[in-house]
Amino acid sequence: MTEIVKVKGVPVTLGDKKYIIPPLNLGALEQLQERLAAFTGGIDAASVGTVLDAAHAALLRNYPGITRDDVAAVVDVGNMGEVMEAVMDVSGLKRKAIEAETAAAGEPTGKD
Repeated sequence: MTEIVKVKGVPVTLGDKKYIIPPLNLGALEQLQERLAAFTGGIDAASVGTVLDAAHAALLRNYPGITRDDVAAVVDVGNMGEVMEAVMDVSGLKRKAIEAETAAAGEPTGKD
């Protein structure tokens, strides 16, 4: 069964599942704004916490039952940059490029 997502986003495989990570909504952006502005991409506690909180807030838009612990279990040092890039895809440019590639390859886009 194909999962229906409410908000378009960037597909990212976390663990053994593909998630569609939408951009943050304005409420979450407002709450996280100072932390996001200070985000350096490092692996210090503050940066890791920012990635987890931002990813959790974004994923909640399409996966209402997901917990922060669920997110923490699948986001790691190897994919945290990709996750943060997906979360911060404010303009939708990355998502639109992926949709164009998928359409050109004749693969389903998840919009059906």
